[in-house]
Amino acid sequence: MRFTAAVRAICALELRSLLRDPRTVLISIVLPVLLLPVLLVAINFVEDRRVEREETRIYRVAPAGTEGALAREVLDRVVERSATARSDGEGAAGGGGESRFRLMELEGSVEEAIEAERVDVVLEGLTSEEWEAWIAEDTARTRPDEFEGVRVLRVVYRANRTASREGAQALRAELFEVRDERRDAIVRGAGFPVPLERVAPLDTANVAPAEVVSGARLGRILTVLLLALVVLGGSIVATDTLAGEKERGTLNTLLTSAASRTEIVSGKLLAVMAVGLAIALVQVLNLWIYLGLGVIEAAEAYAIAVSPALALTLFVLYLPMVALTAGVLLLTSAYAGSYKEAQLYLTPVLLGLLVPTLVPILPDVSLESAIVLVPIANLSVAARDLMIGDVSFAWLAAAWLVTTLAALWVSRRTVHALEDEELVTGEAPSAAVVGGDALFRRRIVRWFVVFWAVKILIDFNLPFEDIRAVALVSVGIVFLAFPLLVVRRFGLDPVEAFALRRPRPGVWLGVAIGVPAGLIVAQSVFHLMNFVIPVPTELLESFGESLLPEDIPLWQLVVLLSVLPGITEELTFRGVLLHGLRRRFGPVALALVVGLIFGFFHFQIFRIPSTAAIGVMLTAVTLMTGSIFPAIVWHTLNNALAIWLGGIGFEPPGEFGLWAPLGAAGLALAFWIIWMNRTPYPDVGPPPGNTGWDPDPDQSERASRASVLKSTQME
Repeated sequence: MRFTAAVRAICALELRSLLRDPRTVLISIVLPVLLLPVLLVAINFVEDRRVEREETRIYRVAPAGTEGALAREVLDRVVERSATARSDGEGAAGGGGESRFRLMELEGSVEEAIEAERVDVVLEGLTSEEWEAWIAEDTARTRPDEFEGVRVLRVVYRANRTASREGAQALRAELFEVRDERRDAIVRGAGFPVPLERVAPLDTANVAPAEVVSGARLGRILTVLLLALVVLGGSIVATDTLAGEKERGTLNTLLTSAASRTEIVSGKLLAVMAVGLAIALVQVLNLWIYLGLGVIEAAEAYAIAVSPALALTLFVLYLPMVALTAGVLLLTSAYAGSYKEAQLYLTPVLLGLLVPTLVPILPDVSLESAIVLVPIANLSVAARDLMIGDVSFAWLAAAWLVTTLAALWVSRRTVHALEDEELVTGEAPSAAVVGGDALFRRRIVRWFVVFWAVKILIDFNLPFEDIRAVALVSVGIVFLAFPLLVVRRFGLDPVEAFALRRPRPGVWLGVAIGVPAGLIVAQSVFHLMNFVIPVPTELLESFGESLLPEDIPLWQLVVLLSVLPGITEELTFRGVLLHGLRRRFGPVALALVVGLIFGFFHFQIFRIPSTAAIGVMLTAVTLMTGSIFPAIVWHTLNNALAIWLGGIGFEPPGEFGLWAPLGAAGLALAFWIIWMNRTPYPDVGPPPGNTGWDPDPDQSERASRASVLKSTQME
């Protein structure tokens, strides 16, 4: 990108036009200026209201159950202790001698009383037999034998009500104190020889300074807020400067000027970058003014002194991220045919850009790992480390350089892509006129981007808790409806689009060997990636329990989580996606791209690498056999085997890493057998005469038109 006089003039023209647009001024200037102070004031207000609510709220509790007398006795002691603590100043200021808990009489059933808000919390006293019966119904819990014959107190509340949830938390804390008092009294009565407070005393100390804790908390969300503002502000500029001008027809006038297409695009790209840089500058200045100078007293959770040096370092750190975002936004606008179409693309683009900024929220993610090679994610982690004052400047420089190189590549790609006459002018290609498979291959990427965004919205808003209902809707209906819609919309031949061809019989032996071997390799990939981004054991256990609940029969899990996705997901990815991308890449790149896209449709970040590995295997099988049926069977058996092993609690003997060579050898054998019985997928790779990446089926035609146009301009 050369900063010629034409580039500077076009950039200045774009900026002057933007300043006359109230939307741009509001989102690019006013909103960034007001966001941080408004957030700080709002956080302070919410924190003050929370403290005030905790000081003044009285929780209504009621005893119940067969052992209701025990529950009332314990509650009387809880009320007494709470009133004493307040009168001694240990509780809320100004609380006097009033307890935080008020005893109520229970009217109706426990659930009805809490639902009708007559009480906040119910303390049930249960006999040992009742407790045992209740535990037997709850298969997720076990009852230790040593509690046999002991009366039990159970706290009942509703988690969706704030008063009930907070009341249960406060009551549990008091119950533990009362339990300790009763236990200590029994021990003292038995003549214990030393004071109880001298028995194994335990204390905890947090050695992290409060400012470091606050810096870590703010650093985790700082990049998310900044990137969201840059996308919002920059998207208005990007969508209007290309997609909007193509729709209005004003871009053709600019093309008749003396400026070249490269200069026009470069000037517009600089304008988008300028808006993003202005937003970044405003945010770091806000950090210095409001947190560094203390113009607004921040809540304790976000109280951190931001020095001018830290603010300047953050601004320099975010420069490549802003440039990368600007290039992505302008490239998105270029591929959109109209202003509304560009706005439709903004949701998946925003989600795709925001995902890397969430990496610092994950536990134990360090910049001194492979994360330094991931653009945007590395800067997000670096910003968190800067806020806590614990960063290696060598790793910081490496992260900055990686994202800078990514920004330069995207900027260069944007400028060269927009030199294409069709993209700049919005002229309809021949594929749009002819339609059918040619148009489908041109539109396949944007269709899957939109589908990815829609799938996220559907999955995160499903009102079902039962995994069977979730699988039926998310996997069965959504993944089946999308490929059928694509085939109908573009008038594709289902046999060709879904690769409904008969493979050779010898392929099935390779599939049978490849299923267990592929599962071992995928798990090895997961364990390898776990060294880069460690996944908490609790998260994996929770995911496993939600995916494989014990109260659902095994055959239902196999049907819904193996057979159903084995069919619908394969029709989507090894069907229409592979069919649409087959002319853009060679076989190896095609397998990698389709597999990676398959992985990203499984939104849990810890599942993406291993799922993508399975996706690459399935794509390779489809490319070698020319048929989707081996992939369907492989996918189904893979999931069924994983479900069965998880259901029986199988743990591989020894280190899992020792199994990786065995899995790799088995997978190599499976692919060799499939290769020996191959019937290759038709029409894979760029067309003859084009050895590079084939962006769409009309590339040769456009190149010819561009050559003619260039010759005409020279004459």
